[in-house]
Amino acid sequence: MTFTGHTILITGGTSGIGLGFAKKFSELGNKVIITARNEKRLNQILNENLTFTGFVSDVADKDSLPQLVNFIKENFPQLDVIMNCAGIMRAINLFEQADNSLKVLTEEIHINLLGTIAVTQAFLKILVANNGLVINVSSGLSNLADGAHPIYNLTKAGVHFYSDALREQAKYFEKTLKVIELVPPLVTETNLESHTNTDAPNNMALSDLISETLAGLENGLDRIDAGFAKQLHQMGKVNSDENTKLLSQQMLSNYFPKMKD
Repeated sequence: MTFTGHTILITGGTSGIGLGFAKKFSELGNKVIITARNEKRLNQILNENLTFTGFVSDVADKDSLPQLVNFIKENFPQLDVIMNCAGIMRAINLFEQADNSLKVLTEEIHINLLGTIAVTQAFLKILVANNGLVINVSSGLSNLADGAHPIYNLTKAGVHFYSDALREQAKYFEKTLKVIELVPPLVTETNLESHTNTDAPNNMALSDLISETLAGLENGLDRIDAGFAKQLHQMGKVNSDENTKLLSQQMLSNYFPKMKD
């Protein structure tokens, strides 16, 4: 599988994983359309990357999605790849967070999970007609809860199960659609959260993630566990209860250190 000559829509394409893949896919000879909520940031990226096309769209806003669909139908009817990268990650102390309103607690659900589902469903007919591909970005933390990111964990686990179900339905109903789940660890160059330690040994360079992903696409993988996500996958399958406790102790003490008397 040579990944060139495609028309690719990337949500969350102005930073981190989304922007990194947008640049690489464009370099490989693909048409790239990126979306983002922030119009100023989107225009900045478009000015710096003249081969991109952009559209202001919020995956968590049901009213903006039909506008994106119409834009794609009118301008890029050959769309054959969607990469769902839009996402946020929050460490949350459920007991003492300053604002634990329902709106705040569910924002990751609306963006990470419901946004992925909504965008994918909106373009399913187009993708099937074009023998297309969906790439859903989940996380190594979809395999093992880390305690510090209670909502993020569940959204990425949801992306994992949704991707599996979509893939199996495509096979069962004989639809020409391939579904790939990309499972990264924490990537150094992302801006998911300010707490990121760029020197942490389990973090992954974005360039390495892109290389592993392209190799996985070339090999026809349905699930691409990259970097430390491979270990998290195994930890989630073998003695997961004990591994969850160990990982949570480490992560909670890192994000929410207890004050000594």
